[in-house]
Amino acid sequence: MHAFFVQLAIMKRKEPWRALFAASVVTALALAGAARAAEEGKLPDKFGLRLGGYNIKNANTVARRDANNAPVGAYIDFHDTLGGERTATVLRLDGRYRFNEHHGLGFSWYDVKLAGSRMLDKDIQWGGLTYPVSTQVDSDLKFNVYKLNYQYSLFHNEQAELGASVGLHVMGISANISASGINQSQGQSVTAPLPVWGLFAAYKFTPRFSAYYTYELFNINYQDKVIGGLQDFLLGLEYRLFRNFALGVAYNRFALHLKAKGDVTTLNLDTNWNGGMLYGAVYF
Repeated sequence: MHAFFVQLAIMKRKEPWRALFAASVVTALALAGAARAAEEGKLPDKFGLRLGGYNIKNANTVARRDANNAPVGAYIDFHDTLGGERTATVLRLDGRYRFNEHHGLGFSWYDVKLAGSRMLDKDIQWGGLTYPVSTQVDSDLKFNVYKLNYQYSLFHNEQAELGASVGLHVMGISANISASGINQSQGQSVTAPLPVWGLFAAYKFTPRFSAYYTYELFNINYQDKVIGGLQDFLLGLEYRLFRNFALGVAYNRFALHLKAKGDVTTLNLDTNWNGGMLYGAVYF
């Protein structure tokens, strides 16, 4: 066991997402062992809905938009080059409906917009056009996220649950740059229904106090037109004030790499952020 944690520390320094995946698997196996140790019990709360504020911090985005018939340009850092925001607070909705003790349906929605404005300190290329130094440029990035997944509870009792999921992470992405002084404005939007698979688990420390996590990822290469990968990790704590109402707090880590080739231009995007959530939840 000591050797495993030494190896995990090395992975964290070199490839943090692999370390996160390994930690998720170990947690899942531990909860599976706890679930096997007790008799199965009927799961409560057929329907649950969480609604609250999602505060995004340290958003980092680099992007490149190239005309398909032109040389490849350089990546643009949204914050450093364009003065883009790195924080946002948005409304987030998450829920789950259980058909029975083993089968369920999960869903989520949130909409993120990050804006930027800056006078350029160097020339930049975007979509085959040049925006020269000393030009005032306005920009924005938008991420409209819908998640829908089928969930299967592998092991469960009155205290612990472990399951697996498969579904779609539908993400509408748009990236826009405009410079009114030189009468140039460009943008590109893409909606990607990205297939994801994942793990989820929950553990009740007491009848009122519980912890949960979900981990989702995907990699896709569709006819060289949509290429990318995604990892989405959520870890939360929840306290049941009443039988049908709870308050919760959660931490989210999100990372996306996407290449979307259109008829005229190709968008390359790498983005990641950390997020905190405060929410109320109802259960029936």
